[in-house]
Amino acid sequence: MSKCIVLVPSAPYSDESEAFLRSLLEEAPDLLSVVGPYAGSWEDGVDWLCVKLEVRENTEAFCITTAHIDDRLEDVVAFANQWCELKGWQHDVRVVRT
Repeated sequence: MSKCIVLVPSAPYSDESEAFLRSLLEEAPDLLSVVGPYAGSWEDGVDWLCVKLEVRENTEAFCITTAHIDDRLEDVVAFANQWCELKGWQHDVRVVRT
């Protein structure tokens, strides 16, 4: 389980992506950053899934999300590492690709 997850999706978010996204949220990341052309749809998917989990399933689900449509993966990983530093944590960033 990582404090920060950087997600690189290969396709837009869809209903079929929910189980995978749930598995990431079960890790309770503090930051979930999405990189690439599909970042916006995945960021929305995270936000709506957190609401669904809280309201319908009475499960606490929250993380900060960021979408980086035009940024390089290396820059987003550096941002996540800086996030950890600001929180006083060791670098704890995991890159996940779909």
